[in-house]
Amino acid sequence: MLRALLAVTIAIMCTLPAQADEDICLDCHVPAEDWEGMSAEEIFETASDTSIKRHADNGEFSEEQLKAIIATLLTE
Repeated sequence: MLRALLAVTIAIMCTLPAQADEDICLDCHVPAEDWEGMSAEEIFETASDTSIKRHADNGEFSEEQLKAIIATLLTE
C-alpha cells in the first residue's frame, strides 16, 4: 500500500499542490490518528464529500490534486 502511494505521489509530482493546500487538512486532522486504519480511497471519499461543512473547500481541488494531498500527508 505504501509503495503504491509513493508511486502515485512521484507520478503526479508536477501537479502536487502547494504546502498551503495540505495545511487545510492539518487544521483539523492529525493523519496518524484520524485516518488510522483507513485506506487512501476511504480518506479520499470522505475528503471529497462537500456536504461536510469543513470539506466544502475541497471542491476547489481536482481529483488528482486531492489524492496528491492525501498521499503526501499519509507519507509524512
